[in-house]
Amino acid sequence: MAELVTTDTPVTAPAEGAQPIPGDVAELIRARVGERPAPLVERLFRSSLVLDQVPEPDLSGPVGEAGLPGADAVPVGWLGGLPALPAGTAWPEAGGRPMQLLAQLDCAALAAAFRSTGPGTEGWPLPAEGLLLFFHDEWLSDFTGRGCRVLHVPAGAPPRPAPAVEQGAPAVPAVPVRAAWALSAPSYQDRELERLFPDDFLVAFDLAQDLAERLPRPEVRLLGWCDTDTGRPEGHRPLLQIGSGALAVDWGECVNVSFWISEEDFAAGRLDQVRHGFEVA
Repeated sequence: MAELVTTDTPVTAPAEGAQPIPGDVAELIRARVGERPAPLVERLFRSSLVLDQVPEPDLSGPVGEAGLPGADAVPVGWLGGLPALPAGTAWPEAGGRPMQLLAQLDCAALAAAFRSTGPGTEGWPLPAEGLLLFFHDEWLSDFTGRGCRVLHVPAGAPPRPAPAVEQGAPAVPAVPVRAAWALSAPSYQDRELERLFPDDFLVAFDLAQDLAERLPRPEVRLLGWCDTDTGRPEGHRPLLQIGSGALAVDWGECVNVSFWISEEDFAAGRLDQVRHGFEVA
């Protein structure tokens, strides 16, 4: 079985809140690392929301039931489309070009999905009212992580077309999405897991592989841990991850984009310094 450390110093892991660990996952952790490290691994798990497309209405079904999301999913907004930018709010730009809207999510609906479908989860950590608008530089040309913006705006403004600027990013076709709570586990690339096993990296690697096979790895995830092989900015956590398969877009060899927030900004609810990440196949 895996040992955590060889010193007498107590080992602790940052608590994310009491998470409802499924029985089979708890057994898997103990089988891989043993009884002593298992609780510290479990404390690393995070709550997240998995977003997927709202299914087309089934016109052959009973009236009033067709096309309703399952009991564990709540409609929360759109991927793509046109943003509901209030008057006076500028459309974000990168290199003189309008950024591309990737998601427009209703904060109240997200909070409802998080609380109603995740029994035992901690409190909703993002704004509970208004809209979250996720923009990014479609050219993927800024490797410093500045090629994105996240805006928290009041709901109710009409959709606004992008400014008529040459070489502006075309609008992404709107995809209505719903959300359901899901448990998220760290990858072997996440230092929080690696630090639990400083004397044997393969323990963290094998455990992460086991967990990846048991837990969902969706195309779109809000909060949680990173599901992809993109770089992980030091001191940041993923805010939103979107795989190219979830949108009708052509990002060339890019297979996903992500928005990252520092731990300090996350705790304080600040969204003005979110970083951009992307993975190339």
